[in-house]
Amino acid sequence: MEHAEVHIREEKYQITEGNKKWAFGLMIVGLILAAIGYFTYHPHIEGLSENDLHHLVQKRLWSNLLVNGYFFFIVSVCAIAFIGIMQVANAGWYVAIRRIPEAMSEYTLIGGPILLIISILGLPVLYHWAHDGVMTEGTSNFDELLASKSWYLNKPFFYIRMVLFMGFWTYCAHLFRKNSRNEDQIGGLTNYQKNYNLSTAFMVIFAFTFSMFTWDQMMSIDAHWYSTIFSVYNFATGWVSALTIIYLFTHYLRGKGFLNVASDEHQHDLGKFMFAFSVFWTYMWVAQFLLIWYANIPEEVVYYKERLFGSYKFYFYFVVLINFLIPFFFFMGRNAKRSRANGFFVGSAILIGHWMDVYLMVMPASMNLATDPSDAHPAGVIKVAAQGFGAMEVGFLCMFAGLFLWMTLKALTKANLYPTKHPYIMESALHDVGV
Repeated sequence: MEHAEVHIREEKYQITEGNKKWAFGLMIVGLILAAIGYFTYHPHIEGLSENDLHHLVQKRLWSNLLVNGYFFFIVSVCAIAFIGIMQVANAGWYVAIRRIPEAMSEYTLIGGPILLIISILGLPVLYHWAHDGVMTEGTSNFDELLASKSWYLNKPFFYIRMVLFMGFWTYCAHLFRKNSRNEDQIGGLTNYQKNYNLSTAFMVIFAFTFSMFTWDQMMSIDAHWYSTIFSVYNFATGWVSALTIIYLFTHYLRGKGFLNVASDEHQHDLGKFMFAFSVFWTYMWVAQFLLIWYANIPEEVVYYKERLFGSYKFYFYFVVLINFLIPFFFFMGRNAKRSRANGFFVGSAILIGHWMDVYLMVMPASMNLATDPSDAHPAGVIKVAAQGFGAMEVGFLCMFAGLFLWMTLKALTKANLYPTKHPYIMESALHDVGV
């Protein structure tokens, strides 16, 4: 296709009153709904004491905080990974939209501390391995299997890993943004080379640290169960969600007259990424589910038994439907990826679906109520039915979404909307997918 004449110029984004209303409106409404949900949640389960019911309310509170804290944080971390991968690959096409993932990465500055606080305060509520006595032989709730993992699953090491991992990712995101913004001022290849060198180190370390991070945050909720591809599965969830938000922000900014160097070609490529990695996520989902189900080993299938045959059955199938079938059928065509209306529909479905995916990782295990005296044994665990999406679930989702939106929009105002002196900016401006 022929390109119109390209003009590289500075573009500054200002947060509008509408942006503020959406971001703060979501946070305020979300906080109100979450509070209503918390104070009106009164589960009626026979045989439970008043103390057990109070503990169940606390579990639901911390479970919702973990779902949202984890989901939005891994989205921002995967935005950092997007920059690193493109930098290492010497990709030119993405430069026009680079400032969007850079802005998304700034959420780690607040999202990291929030998730760390949730992890620390919610640890004894959400994670069975962190209960007192579980690792201590001779106690009534001693768990021999978990005790064998105590070299890794212990509170001090857990906290150290969280601080180191989150600190490293947040610091790398800061350096990526700093070097990129400096490039706008001085040009040349110095800052480009700094980001290239940083990316090569970041991607290697990220692969290991993100894997351990998913074990700690998600898999250790079901501490008796494990999956060898769980980390890749979690990365697919965060990765396709980050791509989707980049795609939606690109549409939004172009619709407002910004990003004059970005075109339908960039939109098309982002759409292809969303389509491809939705299929990749499905492949990971099938690989994890089918192999475990076919092997039929009791300690492995228990994870799916609870989700497939219990009260979470609807959500289990809904996740597959919305995360695979909708992007597969609605994003297959060329024009579908370029259509703003279709893009917002598919993008919204993907984000809801992958948030629900994290919800399913957390809730079925974290909402089980262990009772005395046999805290560590199945006979002493009450399986709590899915509570559905009440005010608490909707509220916390809105609150974290509003915070993520505000942090991203605010970060977009701190630099040009695209790097005007990047060595590949003209290549990106003239990008053509050839179809």
